[in-house]
Amino acid sequence: MKLTRRAARPTLKQLAEEAGVSIGTASNILSGKTQLHSPETVERVLSVARQLGYRPNRVARSLAARRTHTVGVVVEPQHAVFTRNPYVTAVLDGVVDSLTPRGYHLKIITLSDLNPRTLWHQIDDGTVDGVILVAPLIGSPLLDYHAHTQLPCVVVGSTLPESLGFYCIDADNEAMMRLLTEYLIGMGHRRIGFVKGPDNQWSAQQRLQAYLSAMDAHGIRVDAEWIAPSNYEYSGGLAAAQQLLEVRPRLTAIIASNDMVALGVLDACVQRGVRVPTDVSVVGFDDVPLAALAKPPLTTIRIPIHDIGLEAAQALLHQIEAGETLRGARLVQGELIVRKSAAPPRKAKA
Repeated sequence: MKLTRRAARPTLKQLAEEAGVSIGTASNILSGKTQLHSPETVERVLSVARQLGYRPNRVARSLAARRTHTVGVVVEPQHAVFTRNPYVTAVLDGVVDSLTPRGYHLKIITLSDLNPRTLWHQIDDGTVDGVILVAPLIGSPLLDYHAHTQLPCVVVGSTLPESLGFYCIDADNEAMMRLLTEYLIGMGHRRIGFVKGPDNQWSAQQRLQAYLSAMDAHGIRVDAEWIAPSNYEYSGGLAAAQQLLEVRPRLTAIIASNDMVALGVLDACVQRGVRVPTDVSVVGFDDVPLAALAKPPLTTIRIPIHDIGLEAAQALLHQIEAGETLRGARLVQGELIVRKSAAPPRKAKA
């Protein structure tokens, strides 16, 4: 077999010489700084680059600039495969929409384990300029982030205590869950069940407390059997509904702490012959795309998850490029979306 030598990759110096410009001019134009040079010079450099098949050596440029132009997104193992998690995929869409026009790339950092001896090398291995942490859990080693790395960081999906030193962008879970609970109370519901999320998720704790405080504010005592656990997934909604639909006297409404749980509750009602909303109202939280397609379409709180991802990336790039550290929390307001899964309880109808 005859082996042929692959043609050497053209260098920036060769391109500049062929175009009759300096290396600095060629570098500026190929980096998008075309406003610094005449249109004729820009076209000549780009034409020569096409003819030579020149591609910038991104690794070399990164070493020279001490920047990789890559942002890492870290998702905890408990949040499942990110492509099957509608919250995570919506966040990623927003992140990509923010990074792409700025010439940044995205790296998904899939944590194989949370062993502190290997965790930080997985994150800070020199390949990213900053990190977005998606919904770190209560008690997670990721909460010790600032003790192990100086990489800029933004948290989405969890509102962490200020003492931990993070900048968080998240839904205003407490205000939005109060709004949802009070919507049902305003319809005449008093026996309202609640499917909570995992105990180690900050958002789950905040939504549960908001439900309890809203019920208490209206003088409604919540029995322990009105609250069922879930895993924030469809399967959790199915299981939780089995418990809540056994409560006697019957509950007239069920609040699911997210939409995937609510979809499980809806299907459990179908399996048991419980009519929604005639027998029981069911509402969710987030307004994922499947919520509008449910039968009946799901009343829920619309959280602008895409915008949260967009803002998170913008905040991270600001820290990377301006060198300014951000702290605190940006709480994003949602919107009550009224569809067909909630109605006044039968006893309250005229």
